[in-house]
Amino acid sequence: MARDNPVSRRTALKVTGAAATTALLAGCSGGDDSGNGNGNGDSEGPYTIESGTTIELKSLAQSWEGVAPSKIEGVENPGLSLTEGETYTIKWVSNEQGTHNLAVYDDSQSAVAGPTEKTSEPSGASVEFDASSDTVEYVCEPHYDIGMAGSIQLE
Repeated sequence: MARDNPVSRRTALKVTGAAATTALLAGCSGGDDSGNGNGNGDSEGPYTIESGTTIELKSLAQSWEGVAPSKIEGVENPGLSLTEGETYTIKWVSNEQGTHNLAVYDDSQSAVAGPTEKTSEPSGASVEFDASSDTVEYVCEPHYDIGMAGSIQLE
């Protein structure tokens, strides 16, 4: 007797199991979200940054990636926790692709520090600012609307 469906139940189960295993090993199972940010302006953290520390960032196509201090290394759009009244420097140290700039915004999306020149070669461009209620995020202005921003919280 010929079967209408050439795939047996056993074969279908094997294929389904293999696909589920592949998805699990590829990290598609959800997990604890301990990886980098999602690229939509969301970030991990906030990471407490000591006063006087230079914060170094790398620009990706549509997000920032932490370079230094080591606690933010490799984190996409790391959230920063800064001490109110202290002075900080955010330095843009390398660029993966595209033309970007760096600025610190207040809650009305106006620059309170920077912006640096729009360029594809940052060559150490930086902004220095005093952490205050006027400092809520660091951004790339040309890519702000697509999530190239990280939050700043005050201690």
